[in-house]
Amino acid sequence: MLASLCLSGVCAQTSNQATALLASRTVFGSQLKARAFGEPLHLVSHENNGRLEGDVYAELDQPFAQVATVLGAADSVCAMLFLHLNIRSCKVTRGGNGPQLNVSVGPKQAGSGASTYSMAYAMQVDATDSDYLGVKLSAPSGPLSTKDYAIVIEATPLDTQRTYLHFGYAYTYGSLAKMAMGIYLATAGRTKIGFTAVGTGGDGKPQYVQGERGSLERNVMRNYLALKAYASVQTGTPAAQTQARLRTWFALTERHAAQLHELDLYQYLQEKNADLARMGVPAQ
Repeated sequence: MLASLCLSGVCAQTSNQATALLASRTVFGSQLKARAFGEPLHLVSHENNGRLEGDVYAELDQPFAQVATVLGAADSVCAMLFLHLNIRSCKVTRGGNGPQLNVSVGPKQAGSGASTYSMAYAMQVDATDSDYLGVKLSAPSGPLSTKDYAIVIEATPLDTQRTYLHFGYAYTYGSLAKMAMGIYLATAGRTKIGFTAVGTGGDGKPQYVQGERGSLERNVMRNYLALKAYASVQTGTPAAQTQARLRTWFALTERHAAQLHELDLYQYLQEKNADLARMGVPAQ
């Protein structure tokens, strides 16, 4: 069944997937209009029996075709994920079951002595209609006994220049990850916060979620901003585009410095360019 959608006054038929995605825009309409993040964006997260789920819903000032070009190809999705400061490498392999994104996850600074972990995401493009794109990434396991990773990205046009996007990120954690997170939160991560307000302090200021859920919210936001940064750069040589995307991602995350600041720009670029060199990708 098709539904009617009007773009810039021109009505067209839309797929069920696009209609379902746009329904969430209605549900979160007030949050999107409030622009609490400085843009029409809403973040929601849940934690239930060791399963963490975070979702970003946003209106992008970028054409659907531009966003769909990024999401429809494994190489660009891999390069997009690489912008995250904890993704130390991402390479695509292809087999009979479709593309696989081989990701190395590690500390924000390579010389810190912390461990690096390998993950393999299977990529599946569920739909590539003219009004909807759906992509799923799934990995059976991750660092410290975490498992069942899922990344879901959906996009549909709002008009000729804007796209409505859903970015979902989820995984399950066990006792080892919970113990490691407890140690982290008692030391280096004791001041780390997420985006969801869970109460009010004695000073009247909001108190934000911490712990595993706070960590999830930071990562889903970093990944969303990676997509936004990657899709916003479309001109220049491949090397110049890479550098522009790194700088754009850093600038976007600094808008939410209370949650996302870890390194200064020089340190971030130094780490990422060293990663590119190890991957055999020209940085300049």
